Amino acid sequence: MPEYEQNATIPAEPDTLFEYLSDVQHLPEYLPVITEVEQPGPDLAAVTTDIHGTEQHAQGWLTVDGVDRRMEWGTPGSAYHGWLQVEQDGDRPGQDYSIVTIHVSQDHASDADDDLIEALDNIRELADAGEI
Repeated sequence: MPEYEQNATIPAEPDTLFEYLSDVQHLPEYLPVITEVEQPGPDLAAVTTDIHGTEQHAQGWLTVDGVDRRMEWGTPGSAYHGWLQVEQDGDRPGQDYSIVTIHVSQDHASDADDDLIEALDNIRELADAGEI
C-alpha cells in the first residue's frame, strides 16, 4: 500500500495553527483536491473532490485530538486514510513556528506527494498572509 508523507515549517503558533487546520470548513482553503466539505455529524466529514477534472463525493470518519494536535481521517471499506499533526518547532523553542506533517495511505499509486506539498505551501501562504 503506497504511503505519502510531507512536512514543512510554518510561521505560526502550534495551537492556533492546529485549531485552524482542524476546522473542517477550512479544508478547501489548503487541501488542493477538496472543493466542498460538510460535517454531517460528530467525527464525520463529507467532501467533494476534484481529482484531475473528475468530481467525486465521499463520506468518511474524522477524529480531532487537540491535546496531541493531531487529526486523522479515512473512508470506511477502503484502504484510504491519513493524518495531519502540528508540533512546536524544536529548533525554535519559544518562537511561533510549527512543524506540520501530513501523511496519506491508499491502495494505489498516485501523485499524492505533489498534493501534500501543495497543501503545505497553501498553509504557509495562509500563515504568511495573517489568515491563521
